[in-house]
Amino acid sequence: MAELKPMIVTTVELTAKEYAAIHLCVPDSGNDELDAMIKRAQRERLAVTALNGIVQSELRKGGFGCETTIGRMAWDYADAVIAAGEVGK
Repeated sequence: MAELKPMIVTTVELTAKEYAAIHLCVPDSGNDELDAMIKRAQRERLAVTALNGIVQSELRKGGFGCETTIGRMAWDYADAVIAAGEVGK
């Protein structure tokens, strides 16, 4: 039987702004490291959403392209949405 190792749990005090930034998924916490993580999470969520749309579109057409190309398209769409959002700031 594998030995169970104790888990180290630490607590971190968050400012109200950091807490709101995490829950709203807005990279405006004032903490550069936290904002970078939020931006990465936003990009990944957008890529997944784009991938779902691309796959559904391909299935409706009756064909299916190269998985690598479809994956790249999803990331490109995510980056385009992020860039478009930055224009309005």
